[in-house]
Amino acid sequence: MHKNRRAFCLHTEYRPAAGHPARRRRTMSNIYARQAITFRNEMRQSCAALIGIAQGLLADGELRDKEILFLRDWLARSQNIALTWPGNIIAGQIEQAIADGHISEEERQHLRNTLEKLVHGALDEAASSPIATLALDEAVTIDIEGRSFCFTGDFAFGPRTTCEAAVLRRGGMVGNVTKKLNYLVVGGLGSAEWKHGSFGTKIEKAISYRSAGLPVCIVHEDIWATALAC
Repeated sequence: MHKNRRAFCLHTEYRPAAGHPARRRRTMSNIYARQAITFRNEMRQSCAALIGIAQGLLADGELRDKEILFLRDWLARSQNIALTWPGNIIAGQIEQAIADGHISEEERQHLRNTLEKLVHGALDEAASSPIATLALDEAVTIDIEGRSFCFTGDFAFGPRTTCEAAVLRRGGMVGNVTKKLNYLVVGGLGSAEWKHGSFGTKIEKAISYRSAGLPVCIVHEDIWATALAC
């Protein structure tokens, strides 16, 4: 009798009672897994909708003010995509373009280029750009007033002139890569040339100056943009 009970115990699956901690943990894991699947499906649908809207806006080769404002309002209603890549890039560019109440032709062209990259998949390439292989300075505090800046690459913040204007308004200076440069800011969208292994003369020169002990910092656009809000 004892041996039979032992055999039964060895071959019977253990099933925790309904209130047992192991049973509760498994139930919560199932809930989280279903929520994750639902979120991924919603994100795929939202990304597909964003690409479809971009295709429609670009169809006639024009990008009008009312179309830009329509896209802004759509993103405002679609927070799940507006707060994540690539929706956050487009939303940020729109807000930057309309901040002064006037959309310049340069800002319009920059947004049009970003939408074209989205439609053709180039934004995904930018997300995996070789920029990640650069030895960027991360633990750095950026002071803008009285400091010199140079910009290279394509920026999510806006056209390069918009980036430069943001520095000038805060008392900073804009120039080329010299031995007196304080910050070289690298655009978060990379550059078409970088995917071929060349980072351009600005980055190469800044790296050589830094290696020689000069106090030039090479920073990602995100760190620079964060400093603007301080």
